[in-house]
Amino acid sequence: MFTVAESVTIDRPVDEVFAFFTEGRARWDESVISEELTSPPPVGVGSTLHTRMRAVGQEFAFDWRVTGYEPGSRMAITSTSGVMATSSELTFADANGAALVRVRIEAEPTGVMRLAQAMIAGEVRSTLTASLAKAKRVLEQG
Repeated sequence: MFTVAESVTIDRPVDEVFAFFTEGRARWDESVISEELTSPPPVGVGSTLHTRMRAVGQEFAFDWRVTGYEPGSRMAITSTSGVMATSSELTFADANGAALVRVRIEAEPTGVMRLAQAMIAGEVRSTLTASLAKAKRVLEQG
């Protein structure tokens, strides 16, 4: 199992940043090709999502369940299907009028993928860093 955690401060109000991040990862996550809500709106605890992602040159599909949702401050999701058990938590806090965004991803590769765990963790960290930089750029240029 590995954990990747990164953060970014974005010069926009917390509620605006929360909405941007939680209305679909395809807007900011560099690995997401598409994502759709597979349960009735609005998003909240128990909602389900289907995501197509690209990593290490391959496409993967994941299904997710929202396990935590506190408007303006936190969203957590856990995979219910996909190539490895994965969970993500995003937290949002006010930082003197800007938004401090923290993202924590935990994943547990199994089988032969465990042998490549360090490489997978590095890829996840690299993609997350690039994705947070993209979100900052998009939101601050607004």
